[in-house]
Amino acid sequence: MAQQAALYGCAVSERTRWLVLALTDEDGVTGYGECSDAGPVAAVVERLRAWAAGAPPPGDFTARTVGGGLAQARADQAARRAGQPLWSWYGGTAPRPVPLYANINRVPGGRTPAEVARAAEAALAAGHHTVKLAPFDVPGTVPGTRELGRLGLRRVQAVRAAIGPGPRLLVDCHERLPLGPLSALLDGLAAAGVGWLEDGVGIDRPAELRLLRARTALPLAGGEFAHNPAQLTSVEGLLDVLLPDVKHAGGPAAVRALARAAGRARISLHNPSGPVAALHSAHLTVALDGDLLESAVGEVPWRADLVGGGERIARGELLLPQGPGLGADFDPAHPSATLLWSATVHTRESHIREPRTREPRTREPRTREPRTLESERTP
Repeated sequence: MAQQAALYGCAVSERTRWLVLALTDEDGVTGYGECSDAGPVAAVVERLRAWAAGAPPPGDFTARTVGGGLAQARADQAARRAGQPLWSWYGGTAPRPVPLYANINRVPGGRTPAEVARAAEAALAAGHHTVKLAPFDVPGTVPGTRELGRLGLRRVQAVRAAIGPGPRLLVDCHERLPLGPLSALLDGLAAAGVGWLEDGVGIDRPAELRLLRARTALPLAGGEFAHNPAQLTSVEGLLDVLLPDVKHAGGPAAVRALARAAGRARISLHNPSGPVAALHSAHLTVALDGDLLESAVGEVPWRADLVGGGERIARGELLLPQGPGLGADFDPAHPSATLLWSATVHTRESHIREPRTREPRTREPRTREPRTLESERTP
């Protein structure tokens, strides 16, 4: 079958460019996906040209994220053809508002503790109840140093003082600190009431992650770049929250496979992305009975306009749009949108069909026994 494929870039800031894929089949049914943060645009276009030519994907991060965007678009198409919203097409039982947490890491402005605190206050004023910051990101000081750790802790403390004791406060480490300097901050982070510690140690370093798990009762979150359930085997029982990303995992089916392999870990989709990925992630959250969904806040006021207002957020929740598929269409005529690549692609793929059976996830209560530090050498 033939598909009209197109890649659009949406300029957001110096840091952010959303990349949206559109696939239109021979009957005029269009599905949308997002492959933001896949790498340089030239590399994304190169992978798309190879896909259009029928070449096997190379299996690297960029190709996997581009494949994730294409898989989203095909799922959207299929659900539209079936006349079902995506959450239902995935086998979900009922729609519901999706609770969000506000990621303030991409808010324009400075990164002093006071400036970060003001961004958190703005997120709460907009109706959010949970805020996440990345306190160890630069600018500030050199990654991996104790100086950066102390500055990051001051940022966390400033945010907690600004928002008060009620709202949840999440911390994303982005693996910026070695285990030793991070361990020195654990008591301070716990005193600030941190709700989870994300990517203190990545899932590709299971031995160090096990040490971190032994040193703190803080909930640990991670796995934003996971794409194969086998990657979770070595960290079984170490994560409280798994953070699959519909883009980087390789698409909706990959996210569902990761969720099945997550054991007792809660599922919270990683989504510092544009509105197309946000809607895909919201539908998956409903179908998987997932936890909080990430929402990148404060970047631009026209974000929802890209999908015709279909990304509706009220009181810290995303309200799923009505209608088949995503329930919203990307607007290629939006002033921020630029066509980066297009082609007519002849594929062997027929209209895809997703299994409709819902796979409920059983959540066993997590009991936390007092942890005894192992004898170890701190880096």
